[in-house]
Amino acid sequence: MVTMKQIANRAGVSISTVSLVLNNRDIGRVSPDVAERVRDIAAELGYLASGLRTSSTRTIGFLSDEVATTPFAGRMIEGAQDAARMPAFFDKHPDVDGFFCFNDTRAWAIYTEATRRGLIIGKDIAVVGVDNHQVVAEALDPPLSTVELPHYEMGYWAVGKLVSLIEGEAPDPFPRAGYPVEKVQPPPLSEQSPQLECQLRIKQSWVRPRSQR
Repeated sequence: MVTMKQIANRAGVSISTVSLVLNNRDIGRVSPDVAERVRDIAAELGYLASGLRTSSTRTIGFLSDEVATTPFAGRMIEGAQDAARMPAFFDKHPDVDGFFCFNDTRAWAIYTEATRRGLIIGKDIAVVGVDNHQVVAEALDPPLSTVELPHYEMGYWAVGKLVSLIEGEAPDPFPRAGYPVEKVQPPPLSEQSPQLECQLRIKQSWVRPRSQR
């Protein structure tokens, strides 16, 4: 029989973390990425202990012909996982004010479930994503408030740092010649752990918490 310790070792987390995730008590305690990894490993190893205790595994099998060979397999599985998890979260947290999603695609899943439950985004609950993905953020109704990552600055800093190392030169401070003046200035190349500013793009999906109304 597969144990939580085996899952914890495979996932590189503590047994308590595995327990929180497998007992659906991970929201707000375990990062979504870690929780997803733990669930995937548990499913892969065939962990069904909760079913032995409750006579219900609450496990959904997802089958599709040649799913692993298609370029859309990952997105298909991601959508299935979101659909399976979202109803349970709304049921357990009826007074939630909003959601901060780790990417815009996950925010899309919140929109879908909120609509199904008759909730109005931007009025009843707030939704904020990350990426400012134009295809998603602007296409949603209402437009999604989202954190815009400094992709240009990240690429510019990384290559600038690499070139300085290759040439054996002391890193020059920004801005360098040719750097667009309208862009946010990246940190100096001399920094070992640079931090770049992210912009919050507030749109109609934002709503003040009930305590502030």
